[in-house]
Amino acid sequence: MTKIIVCGVSLGGHAAWQCLVADPSITAAISIIGCPDYTRVMTDRARLSRLATYTGSTPPGSSFLGSKDFPKALIDAVRLYDPAGRVLGTASTDASFLDRDSTDLEKQELLPEMQRSFQNKRMLNMSGGADKLVPYHCSRPFLQWLKKATAPSGWFNHGNFLFEDIVFEGVGHAMSPDMAREVDRFIIETLTNSQRSARETKVSKM
Repeated sequence: MTKIIVCGVSLGGHAAWQCLVADPSITAAISIIGCPDYTRVMTDRARLSRLATYTGSTPPGSSFLGSKDFPKALIDAVRLYDPAGRVLGTASTDASFLDRDSTDLEKQELLPEMQRSFQNKRMLNMSGGADKLVPYHCSRPFLQWLKKATAPSGWFNHGNFLFEDIVFEGVGHAMSPDMAREVDRFIIETLTNSQRSARETKVSKM
């Protein structure tokens, strides 16, 4: 066996991301309506649910991480297992870090984990544009950072990481027939060593 592909839907999509970055034997993964950034998606749910640990600070949400609803033990677990937390550590929640170019020192510090997580691997990430349970905006900051780093002009362009990110317009928290077709196409291309250049976010109109 030379190639192992994992595929998951919803919570399984989260797991597919986790398997890709944690298991060196896995060469490709497909995440369907999942999210690689657990901290961001749970913070968004706290906002929508108007949890006291979110609304009771100024600005709202500034003290949510580390509260009883997101305790330090969970923060530590996220940094060990969650893709965004594992790769970026505390910087995964720093909007200014995600938006700017990484410094040479930061790249040097990030390189070992980037190699462990993404070197010579493939990833297909599919999201519903109308998904309210796992909204794409929770994934976007980390994914935009990852795409920038792994683009042909990016600092990790030598990592041979093929990443596809497709948002299906009008699709909620469900696997659509078009998503199923993309799964078939991605698996065939992975097994035959072919590829479609897809580092920018695609929007599929239904």
